[in-house]
Amino acid sequence: MPNRKCSFNVSLAESEDKLIDSLSNLLRRCSEQAKDRKTNFSLGLSGGSLVKLLTKALRSSRLDTSNWEFFFCDERYVADDHSDSTYCAYRTEWLSQLPDILDLQFVKADTTKPLDECAADYEAKVKVKVGPSNLPQFDLLLLGMGPDGHTCSLFPEQPATLEETSRLVIPIRNSPKPPPERITFTLPLINNARDVAFVVTGASKSDVVKRVFVEQDKQFPAAWVDPTSGQLTLIVDAGAGSQIKL
Repeated sequence: MPNRKCSFNVSLAESEDKLIDSLSNLLRRCSEQAKDRKTNFSLGLSGGSLVKLLTKALRSSRLDTSNWEFFFCDERYVADDHSDSTYCAYRTEWLSQLPDILDLQFVKADTTKPLDECAADYEAKVKVKVGPSNLPQFDLLLLGMGPDGHTCSLFPEQPATLEETSRLVIPIRNSPKPPPERITFTLPLINNARDVAFVVTGASKSDVVKRVFVEQDKQFPAAWVDPTSGQLTLIVDAGAGSQIKL
């Protein structure tokens, strides 16, 4: 099995506060580097437990987010105000917790369009907002990982999605997890980011964390995340990281 092109940093947090600190430090470093480049800070978001963890990190770090733009590494094909919408989860949480972050800072998918058009339209938005237009380079992508080793909406049951080389955002049908229709970033876009970080919590994921990051078992989509020239980081709590030897 081939080794990763890039090495990866591991932050093993013994408490949620320590995990929040690690996430805050990552956000600070990456956003300051974007500021040094005199560009907006482009941040790709994932859903699930990351919503509350990122909220806590931003509240505790008190970073200036005025030049940040928020994208979605995947999104469910539902209305913006639907309970399954990742955009809705963040917007609802941040309206009360982080009121300085404005709605116009979110670059969201237009789920009123047909699914294929929705994916193509979001790819076009990413190309315009992030650039360069041929293969945009995000400053930071925050990814989660399921017990099945999926990340974004790239699932083990749909291996063809891992072979996509031309499209940067693709439609997903018949997702193994509800809702069945989604859009997702593909590996060329993910692996072109300056920084990619997995944030994984819970002892139930300790085995898949080991198999993805130590054994690089390519049956798991998360094991295909391998930044071409960027930095890969794994932030785990004591449960998820219990099988990782530092």
